Amino acid sequence: MTVAKYIDTTSCIGCKACEVACQQWNDLEPETTVQLGTFQTLPQLTPGFWNLIRFREREDEQGNLSWLMRKDQCMHCGDPGCLKACPAPGAIVQHLNGIVDFVHQNCIGCGYCITGCPFDIPKLSQKTKKVYKCTLCVDRVAVGLEPACIKACPTSCLQFGSKEEMLGVAQKRVAQLRENGF
Repeated sequence: MTVAKYIDTTSCIGCKACEVACQQWNDLEPETTVQLGTFQTLPQLTPGFWNLIRFREREDEQGNLSWLMRKDQCMHCGDPGCLKACPAPGAIVQHLNGIVDFVHQNCIGCGYCITGCPFDIPKLSQKTKKVYKCTLCVDRVAVGLEPACIKACPTSCLQFGSKEEMLGVAQKRVAQLRENGF
C-alpha cells in the first residue's frame, strides 16, 4: 500500500505543533532563530529543521489581513528527483509504501540530491557533510503509527493514510470549499 499525507492549509491555524513534534520525535537540535518580522520559525528548511510552516500575509480589497500558510517538507515523490540524481548506492531508498528515506551512512555528501529535488527540500549539513530531510517518520509508520507531525495536528489539517484514502479526503474537501465560494 502506498501511503500519503493530506495537507489542508485552509484549516491550518499556524500553531506549529507539527514543527515541534518533528523536532522532538527526530531528536533534532534546536535552531538559532532571528526575528524577521514574521510568525514563521525560520526562513527556510535546514539540515536540522525538516518541517516548516511558511506564513504570508495577504490583504483583501477591504484592507483586511489574513494569513496564507504553506507546509514545506519532503513530498515523498512517486518519482523522486533526489533518488535519480544520487550517485551513491543505497544512500536514498524508496520503500514499497512510497516513503523516500535517506540512509546517512551511505551518503557521500555530494549534494546532487539537493539539485535533483524540484522543491529544494534536502539540506546539506556543513557539520556532518550528510544531507537531511523529512523521513515521514518511517520508523513510526513501520509499526503502524502515523507520522509525528500528523499526530500532533489539532485541526486535522494534516492526515495520513493510503494514497487512495487521502485522495478521497482531498476531493471531499475541494467540493466543500467550492460550495463555500472558493
